[in-house]
Amino acid sequence: MKFAIKKCIAWGDGKTCLEDWQAFANNVSIEAQTLTLPELKQIPAMQRRRLSAFAKLTLHCALTASDTYQHEIPSVFSSRHGDLHKTSKLIADVASKEALSPTHFGLSVHNAVGGLFSIYTGNKAPLSAVSAGEDSFFMGLVDAVAKLHTRKYKRILYVYSDQAVPEHYQNYVQQHADNIAVGLLIEASDSVDNYSIECVGHDNVQSAENLQLQALDFLKFYFSQQQQLSTCSKRYKWQLTRS
Repeated sequence: MKFAIKKCIAWGDGKTCLEDWQAFANNVSIEAQTLTLPELKQIPAMQRRRLSAFAKLTLHCALTASDTYQHEIPSVFSSRHGDLHKTSKLIADVASKEALSPTHFGLSVHNAVGGLFSIYTGNKAPLSAVSAGEDSFFMGLVDAVAKLHTRKYKRILYVYSDQAVPEHYQNYVQQHADNIAVGLLIEASDSVDNYSIECVGHDNVQSAENLQLQALDFLKFYFSQQQQLSTCSKRYKWQLTRS
């Protein structure tokens, strides 16, 4: 499948601007590795205070990448774990037999941040939420590009986000703990900025996951001069080509 990336916005641990991501792509050491959160000044302060770190990262990339199209653009939101910090707090409240907050519960579901995006922007276009384990980034991208072509959209917004899981879950996760959000403004392929994505399933499921998040593999490829990215998960081999 071919497509064009018209805008890429990313936010992660110690990496918040174009220069940071270019340095990351070229293996330049970045001193600050702690997560700072975007200000989100376009959202009213009263609403902004209620947002979790996961929601702030996701909405920053969604709003910035969609830019002037944010009121009408269809979108795909993807995450492996979703807002697991909020969900694990709700689970702890259940275990402690404390009353659950309906608001917190409503904002913990997988499509919650996509819903917030549509509310804040007044966007009534189709929206979907994806989760596909280790392959969540690329599966979400495939879903977005497939919708772009089959539904004849002029453009589509794709947003991927994940946080490092809470400490008591870390022994169950093979991948490195990273905080990352990516927003892509995607259009049909044209004479410049063309990309194609291919996926092949392994004959046998591999024993271990790729230790680095697919989103970081993608960002290192995107912000470098590489022409091709090849990476494997337990179930698939992914190839992304720039032309």
